Amino acid sequence: MHGGAQVREDGPGTGRRGYAYGPLPHQRLVAYGHAGTAVPGPRRTGVVIVHGGFWYQQRSAGWESWARRISGAGPVVFNLDYRPNTTAPWPAQRDDVLRALRWIGKRAGRFGVDPRRIVLVGSSAGGQLAAAAGVYGAGRRHLAGLVALSPVIDPYRSWKDAGGKDRGTPGTAQMRLNTARLAGCEPSARPDGTARRYGSGAPEAGEGEPRTPVPRKAALCLRVWRDMSAVHRASGRDDPPMLLVHSRHDFVPVWHSEALRAAELARGMPPGEATVATVPGAAHGGGLLVTPGVERMVLNWIAARERTAAPDR
Repeated sequence: MHGGAQVREDGPGTGRRGYAYGPLPHQRLVAYGHAGTAVPGPRRTGVVIVHGGFWYQQRSAGWESWARRISGAGPVVFNLDYRPNTTAPWPAQRDDVLRALRWIGKRAGRFGVDPRRIVLVGSSAGGQLAAAAGVYGAGRRHLAGLVALSPVIDPYRSWKDAGGKDRGTPGTAQMRLNTARLAGCEPSARPDGTARRYGSGAPEAGEGEPRTPVPRKAALCLRVWRDMSAVHRASGRDDPPMLLVHSRHDFVPVWHSEALRAAELARGMPPGEATVATVPGAAHGGGLLVTPGVERMVLNWIAARERTAAPDR
């Protein structure tokens, strides 16, 4: 069925249809603003949304309305689900995003999409997945751009910061619990490197990790945490242009995106292709789109990808 069969959702005239991009229950997407058959005429930009929700929630009504709004501006929009951290550890979620991108790319003609103009848009936990997929391998080959709203670029630092004396906010507490579920283990800050397991996920120590020898399981766990951060896979010119947005009082601080931008520039990405924007307020993730000026900034940035498409496939 996952070869492209329509699986459910809305009747004729709605411009909204669901598809399976893989054989597993959560490997589903909803497409907006297409006819469902080969489309004559100029191809359009494709926007692929990766929702947030601490890696376990499903597509929200909020992103449903934004998907329709973005589609109304011209692009064909694909709103993804992916395997939650409660049923599959890392890298299942990144694998799902990459699989969905391949699925869309192979059917670009059917959806009226220019495969050189696909933009990934991720929010919060979905921003982490979008960034991780965007920098995996040579992301520029399959993406024209990457937009991330409040992306959790470095889950390890979020886990560590939420373990401080004040334990942070309810959001940071949720982040600590669910980053560990995503990894399948808790990283150890002790020199002996022992780690508490969270499930079946089998995980190089990064910044702040113990430098003394650690047992094999703990070392594998640390490797997973390192792999979850896009900073450690940034490859500069091989990665797509990116727009990374946070609010000034976001509970996912802007240093997440500043670290990714610094890594990309250090590896040769032109400064104009890695933009970090901080806006007033405390909005988070998709909520940033109601902050004055942010929706227009994002839509204008996506529209500009029509002039800087990915290389021919």
